[in-house]
Formats: sequence, C-alpha cells, structure tokens
Amino acid sequence: MEMLALVLTLLLSLSAATGAAAETVKVTTTPVFSHIPRLQASKDFQVLVRVEAPPALQQHRRVPVDLAVVLDVGASTGAGTARLDAVKKAVKFIIRQIHDDDRLAVVGPSNYRLLPGFLNTRDARWNAEKSVDQLEPRGEFTSGAGLEEAIKILEELPATASRSSRARFVILVTDRAVAEGSSRLFNKLPRESLSLPPVHTLGLGAAHDPRELLHIARESQGTYSFVDDQNTDGITGAIAVCLSGLKNVVAVGARVRLEAPVGSGVTIERIQSGGYTYSRTRPITTRDDKTYVEVAVGAIYAGEVKSFLVHLSVPALLPSTSTVVADGCYRQQLLTASVVGHYTNSDEEHAAAPASPSPTVTQAILYVQRPPPEALDVACGGTLHRVPVPVVMNHIARFGVLEMVATFVDTDIGRHSTVTAEMATKLRVQWEKFVQARQFWSGLDLGVLDDEVSRMVNILEEAASRSGSSTSLSAATAYVLSWLSSYQMQRPTAMGSPGSVAAAFVTVNMQLTLLQVRNDFDRGSTTITNLRGSNAAAAVRDVRTGRRHLPRRQHRLPAGRIGGRHQRSNEADAPGVGSGEQPPAMRRCRRRG
Repeated sequence: MEMLALVLTLLLSLSAATGAAAETVKVTTTPVFSHIPRLQASKDFQVLVRVEAPPALQQHRRVPVDLAVVLDVGASTGAGTARLDAVKKAVKFIIRQIHDDDRLAVVGPSNYRLLPGFLNTRDARWNAEKSVDQLEPRGEFTSGAGLEEAIKILEELPATASRSSRARFVILVTDRAVAEGSSRLFNKLPRESLSLPPVHTLGLGAAHDPRELLHIARESQGTYSFVDDQNTDGITGAIAVCLSGLKNVVAVGARVRLEAPVGSGVTIERIQSGGYTYSRTRPITTRDDKTYVEVAVGAIYAGEVKSFLVHLSVPALLPSTSTVVADGCYRQQLLTASVVGHYTNSDEEHAAAPASPSPTVTQAILYVQRPPPEALDVACGGTLHRVPVPVVMNHIARFGVLEMVATFVDTDIGRHSTVTAEMATKLRVQWEKFVQARQFWSGLDLGVLDDEVSRMVNILEEAASRSGSSTSLSAATAYVLSWLSSYQMQRPTAMGSPGSVAAAFVTVNMQLTLLQVRNDFDRGSTTITNLRGSNAAAAVRDVRTGRRHLPRRQHRLPAGRIGGRHQRSNEADAPGVGSGEQPPAMRRCRRRG
C-alpha cells in the first residue's frame, strides 16, 4: 500500500508538471539585479541562463535511442562471481526498460557482441536476456578495446538512420583499471563535436581507476558513477540512475547560443558552463568580438534543467543614449539566449517520434532597467533598490564550489597516489574560507552544499586513517570524482550506491526508474521517500540500512545568514523569477509607470 501511494504521488507530480510545462524545451534568463543605474558601468554583471525540459509522461514525447553497453567484468573470486551476476541482472533491466523503437548492443569480454549488432527490441527481448545469461568473465580483454568496439557499432549504423533524429549513448561498466591510453580515445576529436556519443562510465569495486573513468566521461560529456564493494547488489540501481535519463530524451544536438547586442558595448566576458564545452566564434563571421558564445549541450533529458552563469561587462549609458521606454521604465537589452536543437515531434499515434530533421529555436531576450539618477534617489521619491535575486546568488555559489572542488581534484587527488590527512584538512579549510567570504550574501543558502562538502571531507579523513588500504583509497577518490562529474554535467550519478545521489539533480523520472528496480527484483536495495510538494529532490533511502544518503531537510535561516539547510532541487528553484517572470523591483517599476 505504501508503494502504491508513493507511485501515485510521483505520477501526480509528473502529470501536474506536464500540464503546466511548455511543449518544447524552454530557456529563461534571470539577472542578478533587476537594474543597473544609467550612469554606472558594471564590469561583472551575472545572468543566470536556464534551459528547462518538459517532463515526459507519455512515450511519444521522447527521442528513440541507440545504446551500446560495454561490459568488462571479472569473476576470479567469490565476490567477483556475485558482481558478475549483479551485472547480468542490470543488463536485463536495461533490456526491459528500453522502448520498442530503441536499439541495443552489448559488447562483452573479448569484444564478443552478446547481441549481434543493433537489435530492434520489439520481438527480441527474451532472446536478448538469454544472451546475457551466457556472459563469461573476461580473460585478456581490455575495456579500451570494448569501448572502441562500441563506438564502431554506433558508427556502422545504416545510412538511412538520421543521426539528428536519434540519440546515441555508450555505457561502460568495469571493475578494473582501464587500459592505458583508453581514456584518450576522444582526444583526437574536437570536444565541441556533438557527433561523439556520450560515454557514461560505471566503476565497480576498489580495483577500478576513478580518474581514468572520469576522464572518459568528461571528454565525451558523459557521467562517472561507481558502486563500492559493500553495494554490489546496487549495480542495477546505479544503472537505473543513468538509464532514467537516457530513455527519456526530448532533444538531441542541443546548443545554447548567447548573444549580446552588437554595437551596444555589452560584452560576454566569460561563462561558467561546468562540463559543457563552448565556442566564442560566430558560425558565419568566424570572429570573436566577445558578443557571442555557443554552448554544446547535446541530448537533453525530460524534466532536467541546465544552468549556465554568464558574466557580462555593461558600460555606462551617456545621457544622450536612447533606451527602450516601457510602462515608465528605461530598459536596455543585454542578452539574447537561444536553444537550438532537434526536438521530438508530437505524434499521438506512435510510441515515440524521431527528433525533427530541422533544428528548432527557442529564444529569450533579457532586458534590464537603466534608471536615471532621480529614480534611485530616495529623497526624490525613488523606489528602486539593488537587491540581488536569490536564485542567481545560489547558482553563483554553486559554480564557485564546483570550481573549488575541481581545483582540489587537479592539485591534490590528481597528483597523488594516496589520500592523506592533509588533503582532508585542506578541503575543509578551503570550504570554511568559502563560507566566511559569503556570510553576508543576501538570500544565500549553502545548506546542501555544506552537507556534501562535509561528506567529502569525512570520507577523505576515513581513507587517510586507513593508510595502505586500496579499498578506502579508491572509494574516497571515487566519491569526490563522482560528485564532481554530477555537478559538472548537472545530472545524477551514483556515488558508491544508487542511494547516494546529489540532491540538486534528482528528477521524477529517476525516482520512478528506481522504483521499477525494486519492483523487478524483490531483493532490490533502493526505494524513494515520499515527495513533498513539487520538490523532486526528495531523499533516496537504502532499504538494507535505512540510512539517508542525501542531506536532511532543515529550516531556512534568515537572509544573509549561512547555514540554512533547505535547498530546492534544480527543477523548483525560484518560482516566478526563474520561470521567466520579472524580479519584484522590475514589477514595482511597471506599476509606478
């Protein structure tokens, strides 16, 4: 009964969101301040650009998928045998989850194709599962060769299959260190290319190399997850965390274009895009005048949100400079944000529809107020005050923490073969300084990030206390790198178990897929706590231990204080402002006109 109630809650939340959602992917822009004084310049004016995909409630709202799964699993020990059996169950779960118009290939040890090429799964699921039962442990197989084989399979797709109408992915599952050079597979190709299939890597146990798997994922714009030795029965759940997005793609080849008005003096100084690459060169003019940036996003999953922080340089306006006057407000256009991609077509008669052959453009134009001095002078009846928008401030902090951890990984974890107590101390001190420097930021809530960074510090300390243990070393490194991958790609990753996922990127589709894991296997190790309201970042529980792996929900402290424990998921940030409405100050100006 409890399970039924939970499923109904999830479906109702998804249905309500679908009813209110736009038909296609939408883009919104939110400035950190609603206005810039007319006679002042702003050298670093932050704008939050968000790309939001509609939830998927019906199959016809998804893009067909071509998926290649690479398995590199041994069974030399008792634990290895259990792991191999768990991997077989996970692959069978994939076979049951993918849709009839998806295509699947599985590459086993020695490059043996368990499923010969791509099979349409409509009439082949049973045979595919029987093939998985024949999976044998590896011999001299290297996962690098298997990865190349998977990409080769993708490249051998029939010429009649348009790459712009289907999504392509690779899932690499391995329990040992990747062969040297395998992670450099993508280096010879331009990172901006959206023709590369994203490789989502899953490391199993203590023997895998987290750094190599993260590199493969990062170079291909995939994600890195891992399952530790204590959670072998959670391999299917870890696969489900990734698969929940792959089976619900709503757009492929997506690019976010950011343009400042030419001749306005406004320039795009930099952009914080996490793990998504970008180019400053305009497609036609091939010049870089700091007024154009294009971010390569690729596939977009149903219900997910991508956030980018744009830093603009905005010059002062001369008294003679003309501005748009609307409802009594002086406004200036600063930025145009567009999402260009191949979206799924709506076709009620089919289970799914290929993405449109021609790219679709969704656009948002950002205006900010440029009030004259008298509008800011309280003595003259001015009503405008510079109050930052909380959702922008929190994203500024999020990207700041991401850069802090990325630097820590490069300078410490990436250069040492062991975890030391000094590493944990360094990360803790860096975090304390980060918090102290932002203690008076209005509307800032670092509660969830504080929990996550503290968890990283604790894991590093525990690993350092067990010096000489390869298990603790691998788990500590893997946890930090998996967290980094999640925040760079803004997608959920399994950080040791399917119950340990960054709260900011949990989607309803992910939770429903994990529920299906539990339904498929009576011994499944994951379930989901009940959603509260429209917040899709409800914590994930581990049934065997009852331990909550995600941060606890706490009360928000007053604005300007650090340590409030509540943080919305990326699907529910800043209602109103984040969804395209104007900040309160701008609405006041409109009424005043």
